[in-house]
Amino acid sequence: MNRVGIISNLTKDKDGRKTNEVVSEAISIGLEVLLKPDLYSIIKKGRMVNESDFYREIEGILVLGGDGTILQTARQAAHFKLPILGINLGNLGFLTEVEFSEAKDSLIALKENKYNIEKRMMLNGILIREKTQIARFVALNDIGIIKATFGRIIRINVSVNKELVDYYSADGLLISTPTGSTAYSLSAGGPIITPNLECLLITAICPHTLGARPIVVAGDDIIEVEVLEDNKDVLLSVDGQQEAVLRKGDIIEIKKSQSYVKLVRAKAKRHFFELIYKKLRERPVTNYLTEEDIRKDET
Repeated sequence: MNRVGIISNLTKDKDGRKTNEVVSEAISIGLEVLLKPDLYSIIKKGRMVNESDFYREIEGILVLGGDGTILQTARQAAHFKLPILGINLGNLGFLTEVEFSEAKDSLIALKENKYNIEKRMMLNGILIREKTQIARFVALNDIGIIKATFGRIIRINVSVNKELVDYYSADGLLISTPTGSTAYSLSAGGPIITPNLECLLITAICPHTLGARPIVVAGDDIIEVEVLEDNKDVLLSVDGQQEAVLRKGDIIEIKKSQSYVKLVRAKAKRHFFELIYKKLRERPVTNYLTEEDIRKDET
């Protein structure tokens, strides 16, 4: 890979210092670096490219930020079939490949083509109103039907391949990819699914019945969610970043997308469960629990 584009979350790098360091390092090892005008005006290095040409002129994307920044980039990257290398400037970073301190080695791996590509499944969503498709969405993590007003519940029907699964009365509902299983769905009590699987996860958010449990269906199944509420307090949320107001009778059809996000893996080997342990327990990974670990758990 020789020509890379830079996307940086400047809310996590307010003075652009870290972004400047990465750009300088990339240029020093022979990578051609392209930046959109707004970022170029701050960094003043590399080559400035208009927004409309940015994704067409690059071979890969360096994303500096957290998982949210990758989610924002994922849709365009998947459309243009571009790989993403995530450099973590945030906290958890399930999607980002390396920490900022490790960026140099990963840039060298890009230049020398010593990396692997990990493909992540995405979702296609279609909003149908009065039998007419009015919007289409693509998500990497999840598509949610959520409430906009505190204290209200949402009533919806869920079907898989035209077969009714359940009627839900809940704070909301999530349809997630395996990648999204470690996001909002995990907080709602959903299972962790390894990212190499291709399946869809249905998770109710705070359901008002003990019988509502997360459901995993096949990757080629089609899920339909029908809104039964007649108010303006129900929203469609796509990766927590795009929203649309839903009405009574709206149907959201969700299925596996034909597009994939391609994540660059430049490290020798990435162990998914080691990452889960490290991120969720928020302490260094060891082979065994120590006595100190046990004492912490007991307190």
